[in-house]
Amino acid sequence: MKRGLLKSLVILVLSASVWMIGCTTEEESKPAEKEMAASMVFLGHKVADYAAWRPVYDAGEPDRAKAGMKEMGIYRGADDGNMLMVVWETADVAALNARMESPELAEKMKQGGIASKPEIWTGGMMREGAGVTFLKHKVADYAAWRPLYDADASRRAEAGLGEMGVYRGADDENMILMVWNTENGNVVQGMLESADLAAKMKEAGVMSKPEAWMADAHTDMTATKE
Repeated sequence: MKRGLLKSLVILVLSASVWMIGCTTEEESKPAEKEMAASMVFLGHKVADYAAWRPVYDAGEPDRAKAGMKEMGIYRGADDGNMLMVVWETADVAALNARMESPELAEKMKQGGIASKPEIWTGGMMREGAGVTFLKHKVADYAAWRPLYDADASRRAEAGLGEMGVYRGADDENMILMVWNTENGNVVQGMLESADLAAKMKEAGVMSKPEAWMADAHTDMTATKE
C-alpha cells in the first residue's frame, strides 16, 4: 500500500515537472525574439542653436532609457552645425513610437528650438534594394579627409549614391557620419568592400573600421509631424 502510494506521488511530481519545464521554455523564448528585433534609429532635424538644444536633449536621457533607446551618437552637419543627426539603437519599436508620439516630447522639442520637421529612418544591416545608407568611421584629421572624400564623388555616383549630408560627431569632430540615398544596397556593399576604396580611405586617414547601416523612412510617428 505504501509502495503504491509512493509510486503515485513520484509519477505526479515528474508529470508536474515536465509541464513546468515546457511552460518555462515557451516564456523564455519571448525575450530572445524581442532582442532579434533590434533596430538602428536615425533622427535628423535642424535646431535654432545647438548650444541651447543640447542641455534640453541631455535632460531627456532617463525617458529615452525607459523607452529602450540606447544612444549611439550625436552628429552635427559638417557645413551647418545646427543641422543634427541623432542615432539610437532600440529593441522595442513600439516603445519608440510611443515616445515619439508623446505630447511631452513635442513640448521638449519646442523648448529645444527644433527649427525643421524631423526626419526619421529605422533599419539595420546593409541589404538589397533602395533605402538610405549611413556610414560611420573615425578619421585622423577632418580637414585632411574632406577634400579626398569630395574628390571621390564619381565613385559614389556610379554606385547609385545620392549625397544627403556629411556629419561630424558633436563630442568628437573627427568621428564622421555620411548619409546617402541608395538605389541598391548590394552595389554599395560591393563598393565598400573594394580594395581600391580601402586604399583611398587609408590615404584619407580613416582610422577605424567603417560601420554601415541601411534604413527606410519611419512614418508611424505623429508627435514630430507638422
